Amino acid sequence: MTSTASERLQTAGAFLSRTDLAALGLSRRGVDAAFRACPVVVLPGFSKPLIKAADFRALVDRNTYDGDCVR
Repeated sequence: MTSTASERLQTAGAFLSRTDLAALGLSRRGVDAAFRACPVVVLPGFSKPLIKAADFRALVDRNTYDGDCVR
C-alpha cells in the first residue's frame, strides 16, 4: 500500500521527495526553498534527493507566524 505525502508528513522517520512537497501544495520555488533549508539525504544508487519529514515540519514550525513576533 502506498502512502500519500500528507500521511508521510505525519509518519516518524519518513522521507519526502520534491514531488511530495509539490503534492502538499508547494510551488516549485517553495520546494526549492525547502530543499535549500533542510539537510538533503542522497542514498547511494537512488537518483532522487530526499528530506526528512521531521526536518520539513520543523522548518514550517520555525517559519509560521503565531502572533508573538513579526516576520
